Amino acid sequence: MGNYLSEDAQKILNIADQAGSILLKHFKTVLEIDYKKDEFDPVTLADRESDNFIREQLYTLYPNDLILSEENDDVPKEYIGRVWMVDPLNGTKSFVKGSGTFAVVIGLVVNGVPILGCVNVPAQNKVFCAEKGKGAFEKVSGAFEKIHTSSVHEIQESCLITREQSNEVRPIEEKLNQLPFLKRVEGISGAKVCMIARGDAEVHINTNFRACKWDTAAPQIILEEAGGVVSDLDGQPINYKKESVDLDRSYVASANMELHLKIIEELRKLNV
Repeated sequence: MGNYLSEDAQKILNIADQAGSILLKHFKTVLEIDYKKDEFDPVTLADRESDNFIREQLYTLYPNDLILSEENDDVPKEYIGRVWMVDPLNGTKSFVKGSGTFAVVIGLVVNGVPILGCVNVPAQNKVFCAEKGKGAFEKVSGAFEKIHTSSVHEIQESCLITREQSNEVRPIEEKLNQLPFLKRVEGISGAKVCMIARGDAEVHINTNFRACKWDTAAPQIILEEAGGVVSDLDGQPINYKKESVDLDRSYVASANMELHLKIIEELRKLNV
């Protein structure tokens, strides 16, 4: 790992790795499934076990910090100072289907700014991390290597990362089909933004308007440190300080600012 990552980052990587082992223990077993909002928003015992473990570890290491986790009702009353934003099982639908594209996502936001992030895709042995000002990294053969985004800045030369196929209908996707991307590929459920960070694609436009702070905090700092950009669909910064946990206008991630601005302009024309 060299001298790239701080002691804090190494601790979080270790927590994410152990949480990933918890998820793998339950992967492809028969689990009781609950639903939070509708049939497209499942939660399992694996989510909750991972959540309990991560929260316990964070509380022990950082007793004065706040924690926002998708699978826990104990949410901060305000988001000033240090707040850990956690998705203990990002991609539960994929997990339930037996697809290995789920991830553990842990990000640290300080005064509304993501400064540390880790995304661990345990079933694929993929790990991404970043700290503000230190670059973005992927674990390859046991060592961390620096990653960078693509320099492609034209939509018609870009690859769009789409969601995995499901029965859920999202009207916004019909509009997005009008954009002239060179190609479209299905992304790793928990690591679509990381695929852009490592240069595998250029754009992801999230079509799920249930997206929340924990979905973007860690991937955002990883992408930014690799050279990319994250904003809402209107081009505005993600507001991590607001009281509610949801992202009002979902998000879009791009490989570089020049391409990002073109995407935002096209989204404006499409009135998404």
